[in-house]
Amino acid sequence: MPRKRHTPRLLRLFRVALFAAPFACLPFLARSVAAAPKPDSLITATDLLKVKELDSPTYSPDGKKIVYTVRTIEERPGKPGDYVYRTQLWLALADSSAPPRQLTRGDSDSFSPVWHPAGDRLAFVRVEKEKPQIWILPLGMPGGGEAFQLTRFSTGADHPVWSPDGGRILFSAQLALWDARRELELVQPDSPMPWRGERPGRDFADTANWAAKSHNPKGGAVQPPVVARPDGTLQEQREWLAKNEVEGNPRVTTRLDFLGEQDLEPTETFSHLYVIEAEEGASPIPLTPGFASYQDASWYFSPTGLQIIFSGDAQVSEHPDRILERDLWVVNTTGGPMKRLLHDDQFAYTSPAVSPDGGMIAFLANDLSLSGYGQAVLCVLPTRGGPRRFLTTRLDRTVRSFKWAADSQSIYFTAPSNGAYPLFTVPLLGGKIERLTSFVNGIHEFDVSSRGIAAVVTRPSNPFELNLFNLRGEEPIVLTAHNADWLKGKAISLPERREITTADGLQIDSWVLRPPGLEGNRRCPLLVQIHGGPQAMWGPGDATMWHEFQYFASRGYAVMYCNPRGSTGYGYGFQRENFRNWGPGPGADVLASTDAALTLPWIDRDRQVITGGSYGGYLTAWIITQDHRFKAAAAQRGVYDLSMFFGEGNAWRLVPYHFGGYPWQPEIRALLDAQSPLSLVTRITTPLLIKQGDVDMRAGVIQSEMLYKSLKVLGSPVEYVRYPGASHELSRTGDPKQRIDRLVRLDEFFQRFIGRVEP
Repeated sequence: MPRKRHTPRLLRLFRVALFAAPFACLPFLARSVAAAPKPDSLITATDLLKVKELDSPTYSPDGKKIVYTVRTIEERPGKPGDYVYRTQLWLALADSSAPPRQLTRGDSDSFSPVWHPAGDRLAFVRVEKEKPQIWILPLGMPGGGEAFQLTRFSTGADHPVWSPDGGRILFSAQLALWDARRELELVQPDSPMPWRGERPGRDFADTANWAAKSHNPKGGAVQPPVVARPDGTLQEQREWLAKNEVEGNPRVTTRLDFLGEQDLEPTETFSHLYVIEAEEGASPIPLTPGFASYQDASWYFSPTGLQIIFSGDAQVSEHPDRILERDLWVVNTTGGPMKRLLHDDQFAYTSPAVSPDGGMIAFLANDLSLSGYGQAVLCVLPTRGGPRRFLTTRLDRTVRSFKWAADSQSIYFTAPSNGAYPLFTVPLLGGKIERLTSFVNGIHEFDVSSRGIAAVVTRPSNPFELNLFNLRGEEPIVLTAHNADWLKGKAISLPERREITTADGLQIDSWVLRPPGLEGNRRCPLLVQIHGGPQAMWGPGDATMWHEFQYFASRGYAVMYCNPRGSTGYGYGFQRENFRNWGPGPGADVLASTDAALTLPWIDRDRQVITGGSYGGYLTAWIITQDHRFKAAAAQRGVYDLSMFFGEGNAWRLVPYHFGGYPWQPEIRALLDAQSPLSLVTRITTPLLIKQGDVDMRAGVIQSEMLYKSLKVLGSPVEYVRYPGASHELSRTGDPKQRIDRLVRLDEFFQRFIGRVEP
């Protein structure tokens, strides 16, 4: 399943494809080392603990310095084998005249750095007592200065943005329903409450706000002046029940999206915007009270003066769980009525960013009429009025992140494309879209100055380093060695790209990693890896799987991965090929890519195994109901009953988006059942390892239990692994020890059925 984002997620299914034989082998991107590597040079499972993840590169106003974040995995003091993530700020010089230096330390995470307009201090977010708060770090004096905490917001503060004069900071905060209600009642006491139909037979605010975090000046909680009794009047009974709900016993919900990532979310939360003077002890000013969410905010000079522009829910009269449209809004810096800047029933507008000269607003538009198969398009809108313009419709790729050029005449952006993560540029006035970087390396987070482009880059040989490019995306300079240092002397496997043309004319990209130093006539087993999504994409520049691919190649496997139909990065038509087709078409594409890999003489076709996570877990289970070539399979945090997934997964919208309807519709139910691996469980004879996180609410847990129990009743070879406290993000941000266990357990399981694998 996809990772959660602010914008609506529209994802879909596939058409049955015959996987015909013709394919063209393209040249190696690079060759593996020929000589047999030394054992200590191979990538190991515990090397995961050494991987440093870089993010958020941000230029100083003069373009001479770059602040960025580094996430590491650290052992807890006094607890051997117990690990924790730590994120800290680092500073690099753009001229590379000195090595990067660490700015923050300690047991608290620091992230989201932004430069003061004068370039002499940073605002950033640090987690204090499990709440994010905004801090300011002076940098103008020799050796810097002592950071101080700016916000002490009860719900936490995030996403700081300096005002143009550097005197104030704009930020966002997550408010629970009761906090949003209290805040609105303070500024608009007579404001009516919306969504009266969400709780049958009740009004939204017909009981006291028992959970509000309000306090009187003398200290102590202020209790609502009402009576709550189980044996009282109807209103007193309701008040008593409301108090129980606040205590979480029981948990009551009336909302549609009541599933979070790791637990139920029975009550709503809202993202609100605030402004605060950049001085210790200042109090924030609320800008967006109410029962809607607003984010992606920045300052801009409108025709009426300095204002705040942001993206937010298109309406407030309907429950936000039911709203997919997002508008662009503006509000005065002191609050007051919000004004809608751009609205369209067909589009969701997000991520507004004002050009350096203040003349244009760039933003992203998602066409909701395309049921999620449409590409996110980069658009611009004049700040002083005029029509919107679409800049990237011809590209037929989804724009991810973008930055204005310093001269305001063009925009740089990234867009997953053909298995790659390149950087593009487009002129403000329209015209040719240019790809600046290769289809090999992955450009992730980046920033642009008048001097160049700072970007976090993934190479097949290194998962994360900070690079500096000129404004044409050329002449890269590697500014950091966070991973290069520990990778010295390591044997790295580099991917070979292969392009398969199916019988129905689709071209499918796949890559094969050869074990480092494979020699002579020795052949190795084939491990097929399937990505999630289904609208995701893998390629040589993908950072999320870098360590896992290198680990299995070092263990002696040939690792093959591909982008079957439905994958992002190949345009609307290719993604639409998976509509109402989650299994047959994509499954055939994976098997066609597998057949192509088996033509390599150093792969043992009698020793094939397969695995995938999320949607890849689904497709793994589907494939072994159709094909029995694999000696073993591992389905991880997958979806196995599509009708049940509609109810127990928070990614439930994949069902109507990808199948065009709901389980209670007979024709849709028949289609969902036909493509559910659980419906075909009697066909599974391949030894199967099922892996699941205990609190995975994105895909759900019950389906994995159903698949496991069904196979046990049938007497099929199956093993079930549950990770305590693990969410759907287990393989990416989960507990480090569990992440290592996941890799080693896969290796051990496969070797039971294919024999010992030689590194």
